[in-house]
Amino acid sequence: MSKVSIIVPIYNPGRKLNKCIRSILNQTFQDFELILVNDGSTDNSLNLCNKYKQKDKRVIVINKENEGTVATRRAGIKVSNSAYIMFVDSDDWIDKKMVETLYNEAIDHNLDISVSNTFLTLGNGIIKRENKSDFFKQEKIYDKEEIRGEILTTYFGYGDAFPASLCSKLYKKELLITNGKYSERIHFFGDDLFYNLEMLLNAKRVKIIGECFYYYRMGGFTNKFMPNYFEDIINGYQIQKEVIHEYYLDNRQEYYKRISSRLLLMFRNGLYNLFYGSLSKMEIENLIRRYVNNQSIIESINNLGSKNIFSADFINAIRNQDVAFLYSIGEDMYTRKKVKRALKNFFTSLPFVYYFISPLEELLMLI
Repeated sequence: MSKVSIIVPIYNPGRKLNKCIRSILNQTFQDFELILVNDGSTDNSLNLCNKYKQKDKRVIVINKENEGTVATRRAGIKVSNSAYIMFVDSDDWIDKKMVETLYNEAIDHNLDISVSNTFLTLGNGIIKRENKSDFFKQEKIYDKEEIRGEILTTYFGYGDAFPASLCSKLYKKELLITNGKYSERIHFFGDDLFYNLEMLLNAKRVKIIGECFYYYRMGGFTNKFMPNYFEDIINGYQIQKEVIHEYYLDNRQEYYKRISSRLLLMFRNGLYNLFYGSLSKMEIENLIRRYVNNQSIIESINNLGSKNIFSADFINAIRNQDVAFLYSIGEDMYTRKKVKRALKNFFTSLPFVYYFISPLEELLMLI
């Protein structure tokens, strides 16, 4: 039985998978099992996983049909033989001291979750920037009340929130097994956040470490059409309302304002996501028309907090079902992001890009 299980959900990461696996196998901490869960990849991922399995007895390979990240992580948890579990995305990589550091912290302080900071990277890490969240400015252990009062409530708004990803964290396996009802209601967008939200409600001790051990590649799913995006943000809003009603009644009106504003922000972002697919103009307009008739959206535009954040034109367009205006917002956002994406692809492919790290951070990471 290993002390730590490291689970890697895999779906068509291409050549990035090799760097991910090598970074895990080269850890200073050796008492772990590496569970590679191939979620129906159509590239060479399964062959690569099996090659590593032949070379290293710590490697376990699971091959399954494509079901998405929630089911894929669950498959890894099911075969885990360790008391602690860590997740690494297949196109990311980790520092060689990550497992040792987070495991020792968990044992020394009896933690349910230990958390490291993260580098946001472009390319192979030549351009990187650490997460500047206030949570990482000092190391701190949070007890149950502090977790609910200082960490969890950041999920009710937007801005300097506690990192929602399951990566860059080490969990007690028991916590992962006994939670998950919220994330089961999410298809894809927000599954990490709502899994963490539920675990934080039940965690007794969490420690945050300022040092960066996890390298996250920017990009990914936000540049792809997500057919379940709208359903996910509505379900997420309903989950947040339930949590507020159950645990935060004294401050519920303030938190309702926050989650209403967050829902409308996600709705606005979802307008440009519609253009990533192969939908016709009429199909996009019909979806927008359906969205603005959703009761949660209507509820959110009537919240005073939302009226103070968003323009009157945007709020009135939803209220008056002005589909043409909302279509133009999505189309404009999509066009601008298309230009930014082209700049990223161009600059990160240059062999001399490391000479311009500082200006490129401003240009590529902050736009």
